[in-house]
Amino acid sequence: MSNINGFLNKLVLYVPVKLVPALLTVGFVFFLYRHFPKGDYVLYSVSLSCSLIIAQLSATWVGNSFVYFYSGADNKSSLFLNCLLLVALIAPFSASLAAVVGALVSNGEGMALSIWALCVAQILFFFTSSVCQAAFLVVQQLVAVIVQAVVQIGLIVALYSTAGISYGDAMAALTMGYGVAASFMLFSIYKNLRVSASLFDFFRFKFDVRSVYGYGSALAPWLLGMLVMAAADRLAIGHLQVFGGDAYLSLKDLFVGAGGLLSMPLLMLVHPLIIKRFREGVFESVLIQTSMSFLIIVFSLLWVTLVVVGFPLFERFTNKPIDVSVGVLLVVYVGVFLNCAAVYVQKRLEVHRKMRSLALLSLCCSLVSVGGAYAGAFAGGVGGAAVGVLAGQLMYFVFVGKSIIRKVSFYRGCVRPFAVSLCMISVGYSLNSLIGLTLPEMAWWVGEAVWSVVFGLLSMVVLWKGVAWADFASARL
Repeated sequence: MSNINGFLNKLVLYVPVKLVPALLTVGFVFFLYRHFPKGDYVLYSVSLSCSLIIAQLSATWVGNSFVYFYSGADNKSSLFLNCLLLVALIAPFSASLAAVVGALVSNGEGMALSIWALCVAQILFFFTSSVCQAAFLVVQQLVAVIVQAVVQIGLIVALYSTAGISYGDAMAALTMGYGVAASFMLFSIYKNLRVSASLFDFFRFKFDVRSVYGYGSALAPWLLGMLVMAAADRLAIGHLQVFGGDAYLSLKDLFVGAGGLLSMPLLMLVHPLIIKRFREGVFESVLIQTSMSFLIIVFSLLWVTLVVVGFPLFERFTNKPIDVSVGVLLVVYVGVFLNCAAVYVQKRLEVHRKMRSLALLSLCCSLVSVGGAYAGAFAGGVGGAAVGVLAGQLMYFVFVGKSIIRKVSFYRGCVRPFAVSLCMISVGYSLNSLIGLTLPEMAWWVGEAVWSVVFGLLSMVVLWKGVAWADFASARL
């Protein structure tokens, strides 16, 4: 009992670390889609995607390597300092690449400097977040993301109140938010790990860089494939200027933000535990099995909520119609789910250091997604682009799933939660129809509020009873 309580307590601490950025993303999407001129949201989304791809490609392989080596490091402070210096050397060159790619893909002018600055801030933010994750500095992460939200919201409101909102204003607000949050985490890490310049040793630096590179070198091409796979439709829509791109990309941004909120708090806790237990000679497949059941249920509950409440609210708030069919949006949503779930499913390959195989697979699947997105966008608009991206994501998920299928209970991890999800989807739609029939004259917001309360309570019960939380006790926290 103490194990499961410890797991849940730490999980609860991680939730607001992702909740604040997710809510911030939702708020930004609503606000910018409403106030941007037509076409500017596509420009903003493509620029942000290019910056994110390069920033995560540059920082995540170092951050994940730091997480991998942190528990066994004899001098954790020195390891951090050397990894930070490595990131500082990489950042300017990586940001320049992001600026060039973003300007070329979007055919926009005056974008390079904005993308460069945002990419540098994101690189530092992603790396310091990984360090806080490895050291379980959850409170510090939470304060950092709150500071990020305050800075971004404050700056965007100040700019909007003076002269409206533009592409450059949005990029500046993002850059300041990431930069201030990363600076706070950096200060917290220095304080908690007691880092000082006297710890630097050139020979130790070379040793740590060699070790980090040895583990993370294959991680970079894998990450490149994963990020390009997820962003292929953005690149195709932005480059080909496909009709309906603003609505499509804004809603996809909402899905990605929600997917991160649903999947990342658990992953931030499960990932170090799997590595720790593997070092002790045990692969905790039950963590992946239970994590998958959790993801299947929560993503299904969220989809019903989006269809019944989210999409109508989006149209009312932005005062713009969603000129994309629900079927297309479902394809996009399934793709986001597969992208989130694959990170769990591939853990067995990760701990056995099969990163070269993962890298080759992700690069091949990214080519499928890019080719499918461009061909689909050219032939079928945003719907074709969505199907093209999904083809690559599904291909990747199936191949990595083969590595874990014999180690987990397919029934408990997939079949049972999927059956629960289908039942809840039916309940959600039926509840919406029932409210509409019994209270036909009520205001729209009353019906949505009633539905949200009732379905929310039912969802909490299903999550508590439908996910085998006791399985996490095997992690031996």
